[in-house]
Amino acid sequence: MPALLDEYLIPGTDPDIAERYRTLATRARDAVFGAFEEEYVVLDTETTGLASEHDSLIEIAAAIVCGPEITARFSTFVDPGRPIPPFITELTHITDADVRDAPSARTAVAELAAFVGERPLIAHNASFDWAFIAASASVDSPLADRSRWIDSVELSRIALPRMREHKLQTLSEAFGAPPSTHRAIDDVEALARLWRIMLVALSDLPAGLVALMAQLFPATDWPLRPVLAQVAGAMGGMEAQNFSLAKARQARERARPKRQKVDAQELDGGIQPLISLDEHELASLFAPGGLLETMYEHYEPRAEQLEMAREVACALSTNTHRAIEAGTGVGKSMAYLLPLALFATRNHVSCGVATKTNSLLDQLMYAELPRLDAALPDGLSYVALKGYDHYPCLRKLMHLTRADRSYENTAAPTLLASLLSFVCTSAWGDLDPLSLHFGELARFEVVASAEDCLKRKCRYYQHCLLHGARRAAAEADIVVTNHALLFCDVMASGGILPPIRQWVVDEAHGVEDEARKQLTLLVEARSMKATLDGLLSTTGTLASLRLSAANLAGASLLIGRIDGVRDEAASLPVLNESFFSYLKELSELAQQSDYNRVDLWINAHNRDTAPWGMLASAGLSFARRLEVFFKSLQDIVSLASQFEELSEATGDLAGLAAELKGALDALNLILDGGDHDYVYYAELDRRPETQRDRLVAARIDIGTVLLDEFFPNEMSVCFTSATLAAGEDFGYFARGCGLDRLPSERWRAVQLHSSYDYERNMAIYVPRDLPEPRTHGYRDALEHLLYEVHVALGGSVLTLFTNRRDMEAAFDQLRGPLAEAGVTLRCQTRGFNARRLRDEFLADRATSLFALRSFWEGFDAPGDTLRCVIIPKLPFTRPTDPLLQERGLTDGDTWRHYSLPEAVIDLKQAAGRLIRSSTDSGALILADTRLLTKGYGRIFLDALPSQQRHILDTDDIAEALRSGQQRDASSRISTHTPPSAVVPNHPSRHPSTIQAERKKGL
Repeated sequence: MPALLDEYLIPGTDPDIAERYRTLATRARDAVFGAFEEEYVVLDTETTGLASEHDSLIEIAAAIVCGPEITARFSTFVDPGRPIPPFITELTHITDADVRDAPSARTAVAELAAFVGERPLIAHNASFDWAFIAASASVDSPLADRSRWIDSVELSRIALPRMREHKLQTLSEAFGAPPSTHRAIDDVEALARLWRIMLVALSDLPAGLVALMAQLFPATDWPLRPVLAQVAGAMGGMEAQNFSLAKARQARERARPKRQKVDAQELDGGIQPLISLDEHELASLFAPGGLLETMYEHYEPRAEQLEMAREVACALSTNTHRAIEAGTGVGKSMAYLLPLALFATRNHVSCGVATKTNSLLDQLMYAELPRLDAALPDGLSYVALKGYDHYPCLRKLMHLTRADRSYENTAAPTLLASLLSFVCTSAWGDLDPLSLHFGELARFEVVASAEDCLKRKCRYYQHCLLHGARRAAAEADIVVTNHALLFCDVMASGGILPPIRQWVVDEAHGVEDEARKQLTLLVEARSMKATLDGLLSTTGTLASLRLSAANLAGASLLIGRIDGVRDEAASLPVLNESFFSYLKELSELAQQSDYNRVDLWINAHNRDTAPWGMLASAGLSFARRLEVFFKSLQDIVSLASQFEELSEATGDLAGLAAELKGALDALNLILDGGDHDYVYYAELDRRPETQRDRLVAARIDIGTVLLDEFFPNEMSVCFTSATLAAGEDFGYFARGCGLDRLPSERWRAVQLHSSYDYERNMAIYVPRDLPEPRTHGYRDALEHLLYEVHVALGGSVLTLFTNRRDMEAAFDQLRGPLAEAGVTLRCQTRGFNARRLRDEFLADRATSLFALRSFWEGFDAPGDTLRCVIIPKLPFTRPTDPLLQERGLTDGDTWRHYSLPEAVIDLKQAAGRLIRSSTDSGALILADTRLLTKGYGRIFLDALPSQQRHILDTDDIAEALRSGQQRDASSRISTHTPPSAVVPNHPSRHPSTIQAERKKGL
C-alpha cells in the first residue's frame, strides 16, 4: 500500500508527511474520538444519471457505524420506473432485471429513514445523494434536512490536503480500504473505513488548528463544524487561540542549499571569464559508461540526444539562440538539463527552464532534476517558481479566519480550512495541484498579489511560500518556472525573476500564445463586480479600514475621507451592471450561430453601429467615475499609510485599487481603439443570466515585443518542442517569437527527428469515402467510422475533436451502441476532471475517450492503453477569429502565413499522443478528406513522422485494424521521410557544416 499511496500524493510532499499518511490506516483502527464513538450512518446511492430532477434512484445502501465497527447494514435496489441507461449498467453492473421487483423510491427512502433514525449522515459528495433522497422523502422526514448531511469529500480535502484528488475510488486504493466499485453497498464499506482515516489525519494537524477551523465563518451553516469541534475536543486542550500559523510554518520549513550567484552579464562584461562547456566532455557524459548511464537503469545512448545537448551547450557558450524541434524519444529534457546544470554550477549563475504545462514542470522538479542532483559530484540546487497568484497569502488566510460572514453554501469555509491545512503540511509549494472550489469567495481574497503584498513588513514574510520560493530562486542553479511568469517578468522589466540570462524554453510551440496572454488587457464582468464589491460592500476593504481606524487617535480625517468616498461611489455597482448589460447586447452584431459563446471583432464597422454607440457612451461615463474613485482611493491609501496599525488593511486596499486601475486602463484603451498594436474584441455569452462577458485588447505582433523587451536582456535562449516547424519550415514559429528579426548569426533552427521507428509502429489512414467536413452526410459518415474503428479495436481509442458540439453530438449517438458492443466510451464533458478521464482511460483497454484541446498535447498513454488516435477535422483556426481578421487588414494571405502552419503544428501535436515510447504502436486516422482533395493536404501529410499511409474506405480501415495486417503498398500515399537535419533560417546545410560552424562559435 505505501508505494501505491505515493502515486497519489502531490509531488514534493515532505517525507515526514508522506510517512504520516502511510500510517493512517493502521492508526485509525485503534484511534478514539470521544463523542464520535457514538453511532452515525454512512450512505451511498446509485442513480440513472446526475440530475435529481430528471433521473431516479436505482440502489441505496447504508451502514450504522460505531467506532471502528459496522453494527448494522441496509441495502436495497430501487425501481426507477424506466429502463436503466446502458452506460449506467456498464458502470454499476445493475440491470433492469435487478430492479424489476424492487420497491419504489418513496418506499425505499421511507425504509431508509426508519433505519437511520436520528443519527448523523455521512456521504461522499453529500449534496448529490441528498438531492435524490430528499426528492423521494416526506416533507417532515429528517432525511430531507440538508444540515444533517456531512460531506466526506469536504473533510478529505481538509484532512488530506497533500492528496492529488479526493474521489472515493482514489482514497480507497491509496489507503487500502475496501474497493470502491460504483456499487452503493461496496462504496459504503469503503467510506466507513476512510472516515476514521480522515479523523486521524485531522488530529495530526498543528495544535489548535482544528479548533480554529470549527470557528470559521460562524454565521454560515456548515455541517462539518460539529465534526471539527468534536475532533478538536478529543485532541484535548488544543483551543483555537493555541494555534500559531507562524510556528506551524516554521516547523515545516526545511533548509535549502545556498550558492552565491552572480549576474551572467557580469561574466560577459569581463569581471571574470565565462567558462564554456567542452564538447568532448559532454559527449563522454552521454556515452556508454558515462554519467547518464548511472542515472537510468536502461539507458541507451541516442545520437539525437547528444546532438541536442551539443547545440544547447554551444548556444550557452557563444551567447546565441536556438529553435530546436526534437521529436518524441530524443530525450530532450536531459539533453538541455545537463549542459544547463554544468554551465550554471561552473559559472556560479542561475539558469532557467520555462515550461507550458504543470505536468512537465513536475516531471523536471520531481524526477529529472533529483536524478541529476544525485549524479553530479557537487550536487545541484533547483527550485520551482511561479507568479504571485499561484501561492496562498498567509496574511489573507488568517484575516479570513476572523471574518464574520454568512455564505449560502459550504465552499468558502471548506476552501479556507483546506488551505490552512495545506500550508501547515507543506514546506513549500503552490496552489496548482489543488482542486479549489472558491464558491462565494473571490480568488484575490486568498492568493498573493504583487499589489497588496506587504513584503518585509508582513508578519509572515519569513514563512511565506511565495517569498520563500523567491529567496531560494535567487540562490539556485536551476530555476524552473512557467511561460506565464517568464513573460510576466519581461513585462515587468525583470522585476520578478532573478537575473537569469540563459533560458531553455520547453514546450515552446505555446510561447506566442502565452506571451500574448500576459500582454492582454481586459475588462471582465465578474472581476469588475468582485473588485467593486471588495471595495464597497459592508464587509469590504473600505469598511474594514474604517472599522480598524475607529479607535486610532488622529484618524478622524481618514475616517471622514472614507465615509465621503463610500457615499460618492455608492452608484458605481449600478453603473457597472448597466455597462455590462450594454456589452451583452453587442452579441446581436455577431454572426448568427447556435453557440452561446461568441467572439466579436471590434472593427471600424462595428464601432459605427448603434449598439456600440450605446456601450461606448455608457463606458465613457463609467470610466470617468472610476477615474475619480481611483484617485480618491489613492488619497485614502496615502492617509492610512501614516498609521502602522493599518498596514495590513492598507495593503488590501492598495491591491484592490490596483485591480481597479488595471480594468480602467483597459476600458479606456478599448473604448478609444486608436492603438493599432492591439486587436480589440468582445467575448460574449448570449445567455442573459450568465455574466461571463468581457472586452479584450490583445497585442497583435508578439515577435516585435520580444525583440524589444526580451532578447536584449538575455544572452542565450533555446526554444524547444516536439513541434516547432510546419514540415521543415520554422518560419511561423520564428515570426511569432521574434527570432526572424535577429541577425542570422545570432540564432539557428535545428530539427532532430525521433529515434523511434515510426515506419514500423505508426500506420496513418485517410478514409476516402467520407464527405468533406461541413458538407451533407459528413456527420453520419463520421459516426459510422468512429463506431467501426472502436468495435474493431475493442477500445483504447482517443478521438480528438476541434469543437465541443461535434464531440457531444457524436458521444450521444455512439455511447449506447458502443456499450452494447463492449466498449466503454468516455467524453470530456463540461466540468469533468481531466485527470480522472485520463486515469479511467489508462485503467481499462475497453475504454475509449472523446476529448478536446486540452488532450491534444501533454497527454501520455504509453503501451497498449492507446492504440489509435482519430482526428475528425483538421485543426484550422476559425475564419472569424478576431486576431486573424485583424491581421488580414495588413496581410493579404493570413491563411498561408498563419492558419495553415498553425494547423500543421497542432496536427503534429495531436499525432504525437500515439507513440510515447520505443515499443508503442498504433494507428492514426485522419478523417478529413480535404487531405486528399486540397492542395495543402500534402503539407500536412509530409509533416507527420510516419510514411506508412493508406487511403481506404471506412470498412476496409476497420478490417485492417481488426486483422492487424498492413495493406497493399498500392494504397499508400507516396512520399519520403527526411533525415534528422538542421533547418536554418536560410538554405539547408550538411551536418558537417554544422560541426564546422560550432567550432567557429555559432
